[in-house]
Amino acid sequence: MAVLSALIAAGAVLGLDPEVPLAVGLVIAAVAVCTGAISAALLLTFSATAGSRRRRAVAPALRRGIEVTAIVGLLLLLRVVDGLTVITGGFIVLGFSVAEAILSTRPRASSR
Repeated sequence: MAVLSALIAAGAVLGLDPEVPLAVGLVIAAVAVCTGAISAALLLTFSATAGSRRRRAVAPALRRGIEVTAIVGLLLLLRVVDGLTVITGGFIVLGFSVAEAILSTRPRASSR
């Protein structure tokens, strides 16, 4: 997936005129998917290699890959519309960091 999206981004940059509608959107989407796929693959590579532990590591790695895709896509979109500042970028990254912290906590046993 990462190689395919990188090829799509390179083809769009080299072959499409930036004035064509949706050309910039295609590049943004392809770059975001490429970075998300690479990050998920790296997380899976460095996760535990044991069979059952690796199966449990797939869902968090995919979730984090999707989060990276969303962060990169939003930051690139803000850059295109000239709305990217340190404050807006910080809010995006901080929001996803808080969401990841909430999603990665393990539920405690009930006290009943």
